[in-house]
Amino acid sequence: MSLAASPASETLQLKHTYSASPEQVFAAWSDPEAIGRWFGPHSHRCKVEEYDFKPGGQYRIRMIPTGEETDCGGDSAQDSVCAGEFVEILSLSRIVMSFTWIENGGDIGDTLLTIEINAAGDGTELILTHERLPDEEMRTAHQGGWEGSLECLEAYLA
Repeated sequence: MSLAASPASETLQLKHTYSASPEQVFAAWSDPEAIGRWFGPHSHRCKVEEYDFKPGGQYRIRMIPTGEETDCGGDSAQDSVCAGEFVEILSLSRIVMSFTWIENGGDIGDTLLTIEINAAGDGTELILTHERLPDEEMRTAHQGGWEGSLECLEAYLA
């Protein structure tokens, strides 16, 4: 059975609080140079190949294994490349983008990633929601990758 024949129904949602302003957190997501410094799990470093941060703009990010034990799915000896399009951008508060793997990430089809950025006391709460994942196995693999990525963002913002 093809993935197209079965509904992609799994959703992953993670929350993380940062000791940084909403402006700093939004800038970390909107600036391609910043993305290149923190995006991806601990087991990978990142190379931004395309990042046209505007509604309708495309992005393509290559994640290169560092040799550490992987905290996400895919072949840990090969690069992984994710790509998509920015769907909606609300300055300082919300980024919505399509997300798929075009190399070594599994056949997840077109999924939807929403980043919500909210002031929280002296810091910022980020809510990451990854929708339309095809199954529980892919949801679990992406959870490990996103948790690592959000921790890398924390180190970048510190």
